[in-house]
Amino acid sequence: MNTKYAGVSRRAKEIGTLRVLGFSRLSIMFSFLTESVLLAVLGGVIGCLLVLPLNGITTGIGNFTTFSETDFNFSVSPVIMIIGVLFAMIMGAFGGLFPAGSAARKEILVALREV
Repeated sequence: MNTKYAGVSRRAKEIGTLRVLGFSRLSIMFSFLTESVLLAVLGGVIGCLLVLPLNGITTGIGNFTTFSETDFNFSVSPVIMIIGVLFAMIMGAFGGLFPAGSAARKEILVALREV
């Protein structure tokens, strides 16, 4: 969300130019929200690809009080990856909603004057 707020403030002139060209507030909000969701999905897919080498690895934690060990087996299934990408998409939509609304509410002249 912080990154998208920074992007909105950096692209103030671009937003003002789009408004001058006739784009509606709703279309500007939709474009920023879509950008946020696409970036989140890309991050989710990259995260799934990075975790694939850990599939099937077993690790354990020892307890020195009882001298026992608990083993964990990492299992990455397609269902888990789909859930992860969907979660990333939801978080991207939630994180991009407020900055997109901020971009849509910018006044044309104020946006064009910002540096």
